[in-house]
Amino acid sequence: MPDKTPTDTGPDAMPDPTMNPTADGPTPRGFKRFRRTRPFWGSLILLWSSWLIGSSALSKHLDFTIFAAFGNQTLPPVLISFTLAAAALIAMFMPSQRTFPGIVSVALAIAALPLANLGGLIIGTVAGITGGALIVAWTPYTEEQLTKMAEKDARKRARKEAGKPARSGATA
Repeated sequence: MPDKTPTDTGPDAMPDPTMNPTADGPTPRGFKRFRRTRPFWGSLILLWSSWLIGSSALSKHLDFTIFAAFGNQTLPPVLISFTLAAAALIAMFMPSQRTFPGIVSVALAIAALPLANLGGLIIGTVAGITGGALIVAWTPYTEEQLTKMAEKDARKRARKEAGKPARSGATA
């Protein structure tokens, strides 16, 4: 197996992609870091709830006649669905502003029960309440926690590359 340690340690050397230049230790990169630094699962559940609530009103209008068919029965589910989707995206991409969209989404999910065909056949309401609660309850990781997670991921990668068993006490 080839050695993957960098041989060039000069000023033009490529930095290690697992290392954060502003922190003391490695931090996760890419999608894993994105997922860990925001209310990801709550936002996904809320987006699913938005689809469940909105699809019951839009399913009978899959072509462009939806604009002519808006009325008292189709407008509330569509507005609730779009607002839930906006709240999920705000929580996902602006995690510091997660509290207000989370509270609004729980209230809208409850309001969808009488206004939007039983809130997407009740599943949409339950998913909306769950997603909003997860968004409100989420707290960001500290830099120490992110560093520990990155070190654990690096150890897993090293074990996988070396072909060693997962547990340190196991024998081959």
